[in-house]
Amino acid sequence: MIEMTLDFVSIHSYLTLMPVHSLAEECGVELKLWPLKSPGETDPKRSSGEESISDRHRRVRATYSRREHERYAAVQGLPLEIRGYDQDSTLALRGLLVANGAGVGYEFASTVMTRFWAGQLPIGSGAAIAGVLQECGVDEFDLSDTAYDLDPVRRHLAERELFATPMILVDGERYLGRQHIPMIRWQLKGRPEPAKLL
Repeated sequence: MIEMTLDFVSIHSYLTLMPVHSLAEECGVELKLWPLKSPGETDPKRSSGEESISDRHRRVRATYSRREHERYAAVQGLPLEIRGYDQDSTLALRGLLVANGAGVGYEFASTVMTRFWAGQLPIGSGAAIAGVLQECGVDEFDLSDTAYDLDPVRRHLAERELFATPMILVDGERYLGRQHIPMIRWQLKGRPEPAKLL
């Protein structure tokens, strides 16, 4: 099994979801998605006065990161029309718990992610999230039900040392970020680590 934490407003989660799903299918293993609120990004253009050297460095790094994200999104054929700043993903994360219970977690997550980052889905709208759940075949749910509270999930993940998004867990090994997907493939296919081949 591959387990992955995600937040719908995390661009890193967005760019990791499809490759991890493809890897799970390639290796014939189950993919379990866990909702986890991330700190989110901050807008590098926001400034309260004259730009300091450290402010400039942060802005340049953020600009580079944005361009890198655009390249990765283009390779995957994913829309990337918004920045995603200051968005509350709580209802979507609760919706993922509902979808997981109905066995359509990936379908729900990929639909919400793609539409949100295309600027087509208001992530904080209960009606919009309910609409996606219904599209995925889930008809009976209440997003306000305490069964879908996120705090118990966060505590459960913290106990397992899964504390950020996207984190990937495979057979007790934790990986932070999509850059580790090649190593995860090695692990799942039972091959030696590349370093041992040198």
